[in-house]
Amino acid sequence: MHELSLACRVVELVEDTLRKHGGSSVRAIEMAIGELSGVDHDAFRYSLQMVLARSPFPEARIEINRVRPVALCGDCGTDFVPATLYTPCPRCGSYVSRLVSGREFRLVSVTIEEDK
Repeated sequence: MHELSLACRVVELVEDTLRKHGGSSVRAIEMAIGELSGVDHDAFRYSLQMVLARSPFPEARIEINRVRPVALCGDCGTDFVPATLYTPCPRCGSYVSRLVSGREFRLVSVTIEEDK
């Protein structure tokens, strides 16, 4: 289950961000995860909740934005929503395409509460 190791790394990044920018706690963590990233969204959310529960900021809100896949056909220029990484272009049938979005796994933002 690689979602657990990803969740651990995200919490490390959040801790680094808190140290760098100061503050007393983390209010929210926002992620962008592509539907074709290979990351199970539910398993990642569960893993992140579990890791956060044992962190200095267990009350942090988790927001996960699903990124819909979009591919661009290299032959005819059509953009389309692929079902998998190997979906042919619906217009010309070509497999020469580039995934423009949908494989992201990105920490978008960390909302920090400042020291009072």
